[in-house]
Amino acid sequence: MEEKEISLQEILDLLRENARFIIGLTVACIVIVGLFTVFFVSKKYDSSTTLIVGKPEGYANTSDSSTLGTYSEIAKSDSVMTKVVSNLGLDMTDSQLANKISVKTVNDTELIEITVTDTSANRAAQIANETAKVFMENVAGLMKINNLQIVDTAVVNNTPVSPNLKLNLAIALLAGLVISIFIIFLRETLNTTIKSVDELKEIAGDIPIVAVIPHSEALMDEEGK
Repeated sequence: MEEKEISLQEILDLLRENARFIIGLTVACIVIVGLFTVFFVSKKYDSSTTLIVGKPEGYANTSDSSTLGTYSEIAKSDSVMTKVVSNLGLDMTDSQLANKISVKTVNDTELIEITVTDTSANRAAQIANETAKVFMENVAGLMKINNLQIVDTAVVNNTPVSPNLKLNLAIALLAGLVISIFIIFLRETLNTTIKSVDELKEIAGDIPIVAVIPHSEALMDEEGK
């Protein structure tokens, strides 16, 4: 038996008939994701400090990207991380601390920005400032840099950078629509019942249809009495 092609009108009718299901499942997804984001996902905060770091001796012809890579490795090195953990009395390993830190240049200048992301806004600022301090001590001796100073110290930023509630709700909206429509079409594909006389005629082909028993809610109610 050939598969029946579904027209655009039939698809629209199917979606219209199941509008309540689509709306209900989508709203449920949005509510679940919203509650999970607000009550179960830990908020994260970041804080940044900016340093000016001149060209080290012997690095005049070195590319900025190479120099940045060197600075990044020093800032997140075990020697720097160990000292920061010790100075602040942090309950974390060197690698855990390093994963919280990112280093980047500011608009291709001699300024570098050390950013720390943590579940505590106060701790993020403390780690950023302490990392900058220890980094300056290490990099000055290792790379013989004279022009090295803090431009902006890290301050406490109480606005969380994650989770992004609006983004999560938008994803939940899209997921709810996709899942609900997928379920509707899957259910329709697996449904083998005959829904109309025209569909019956298509299936019967050349076999004549003698009679059709109409469906009546009134008759059904009378039989049930």
